[in-house]
Amino acid sequence: MSKRYMVSSGLLALCMASSGCSQAAEGTFVEASPVADRMQVAAPEVAHSLLSENRLLRIPGDDERRPVAGKPWEVIDAANRSAAQNPDSAGYFNAIMLYDYVPGSLFQVYAAPLRLTDIQLQPGEKIVGQPAAGDTVRWILGIGRSRIDGQEQQHVYVKATRPGLETTLVITTDRRTYHLELHSYRETYMAAVQWRYPQEELRVPGAGAGEDVVASGVDIRQLNFGYDVDVRKGGRPSWMPLKVFDDGRKTFIQFPDSMLAGEAPVLFVVSREGDSQLVNYRVKDEFFVVDRLFEEAELRIGRKRQNVVRISRL
Repeated sequence: MSKRYMVSSGLLALCMASSGCSQAAEGTFVEASPVADRMQVAAPEVAHSLLSENRLLRIPGDDERRPVAGKPWEVIDAANRSAAQNPDSAGYFNAIMLYDYVPGSLFQVYAAPLRLTDIQLQPGEKIVGQPAAGDTVRWILGIGRSRIDGQEQQHVYVKATRPGLETTLVITTDRRTYHLELHSYRETYMAAVQWRYPQEELRVPGAGAGEDVVASGVDIRQLNFGYDVDVRKGGRPSWMPLKVFDDGRKTFIQFPDSMLAGEAPVLFVVSREGDSQLVNYRVKDEFFVVDRLFEEAELRIGRKRQNVVRISRL
């Protein structure tokens, strides 16, 4: 191991000031005395200082060296905002708000004092345990039952005792878990809430084995329902799409069953320049399955009295 040497500053200055020393320095080396490594000398004192101040001395692991994406509450708030599903006009059927069920979503429910909000579960689905709310003092919960198409349907009734309240509600069933955020206002309220289950609607019951699958290899975690559907020309047609969604690769357009007994529209994709192009798609029962994604498309039927429905990706 190599040694380090130190020459005193006074001796060095004396040599530099004298010409004789300057001449000797050209051909003569002055041997210096070895000293201990400064770090070795200081190490015990530094270690004691760090220990006494609780500032030790640990090499961070890989996880600790990664950049922090944000403060924990900022990350949580951002995740909750992105997971929230809010009521919109396209989702309403009469006074019933139809949400698309996606695991992990936070479904927003708005209630009012002296008004009852009816949360309707899927027919045949059974509640496991009791619905759990964060505030069971100022929010009143109840459970009811009805029958639809020969199956029992369970209901959860929600009522706020006063406006300006917020809490959460979790409903666990034998099929899935619902996470809801409840808000109360003085007058605004939702009369009823239901869900559509697109991951199940991709399967058409009653067909033969191996023939009832609308699309295989669909990851329900990737489903995107961010589409707007509106009438551009003519009145509201009987074949008005019920929903439009994609899985990141394919686009699915679901029509009412009545379309199967009548004339089906034709699908055109609209470019950014406004040009329309006929696109290939498959018809599987009440679904159009398009093997691509698009920003805008139009469903058209008729010539002289044409109906046009525009589909836009949000």
